[in-house]
Amino acid sequence: MRRSMSCAPRRGQGFTLVELLVVIAIIAILIALLLPAVQKVRAAAARTACYNNMKQIGLSLHSFHDANGFLPPGMLTLFDIQDSYHSGFTYILPYLEQGNTERQYDYTMHWYDTVNYAPVAQEVPVFYCPANRSRGQMNLAPYIQQWNSAMPPVVGAVDFLLCKGANAGLYNDPSQIPLQARGLFNIVEADMRIDPMGNFQWGRTPQFRVRFTDVTDGLSTTFAVGEGAGGNQLFLVEDINNPGQPASEPYFSGPAVMEQAWSVASLGDPMHPWYAGIFGVTAQFGMAPNPRDEPMNRRPGSPSIIGADSSGYNITGKDRVSGFRSVHPGGCNFLFGDGGVRFVREGIDAPTYRALSTYAGGEVASLD
Repeated sequence: MRRSMSCAPRRGQGFTLVELLVVIAIIAILIALLLPAVQKVRAAAARTACYNNMKQIGLSLHSFHDANGFLPPGMLTLFDIQDSYHSGFTYILPYLEQGNTERQYDYTMHWYDTVNYAPVAQEVPVFYCPANRSRGQMNLAPYIQQWNSAMPPVVGAVDFLLCKGANAGLYNDPSQIPLQARGLFNIVEADMRIDPMGNFQWGRTPQFRVRFTDVTDGLSTTFAVGEGAGGNQLFLVEDINNPGQPASEPYFSGPAVMEQAWSVASLGDPMHPWYAGIFGVTAQFGMAPNPRDEPMNRRPGSPSIIGADSSGYNITGKDRVSGFRSVHPGGCNFLFGDGGVRFVREGIDAPTYRALSTYAGGEVASLD
């Protein structure tokens, strides 16, 4: 006789609901533990990439100096301080493997002349901080409306600022700025001459030149370029009529975001105080009795505006220049005169910060 088979139920092989919930909880805990570490790694990688871009800019500045015997001017102008012809970033294009862009650029014309529309629109990869963005342009349509003037429709942005020192004096003779507040890059008048036919000519060479031998404070302790994260909602422009409050940009119908473009050698004014500009400062005046410090990563940040300060070194405080800023936690990368790049903490004391931004002030300043 055959024995009957047992009819007892067999347990399934899948997870029970409780087991599934436990697994999900464990995975969530692991993700929560790993996410900060992953974010730190990504932030470190972005900071390193930013560091490398600044190193390339440093090499290009040294190459320019080797070829010409002086550093490029921050802005090269001819009579008109508010609208200069070219920026210091334009001059170093051929040393950044941007020869094609540089060859398209007509140095006899303003950056905003029709002939230069194509080159100034170029996005130069080395001009961006990867932690902030890898590309970007400024839409100039609202600015064309503001100024009622022809301009390129777009211009390539930049996340780095030329160090103007500890003084916002916007004048075409940097020698007016005392050495204890003067930075490596300023607005400079172009050289002028009369050709054999008696015609007036101007050249690409600045009348005021800064050479490495002029940097008596030491190249390794002098800022050349600092970060200026642009196009980021984290950094808004301060309303000059309501200090501490962000400005509303009527032509954009929203808050004014700090932004600048590598080719734009022009400045805003008190009637148009919404543009950051290619210069960076550590103070608006830089000297006693009130240096009017511009701290790193200040929010909202100062716009760059030409206020027609007749002294040339901003004794009235009418001129203003934006400060340095970055999306790296706790500070900014700075390119020094010797080509080295170092991270500077935003908690640095104001006198040291100002001293590092000037090249011949006679101060003893160090990050050590």
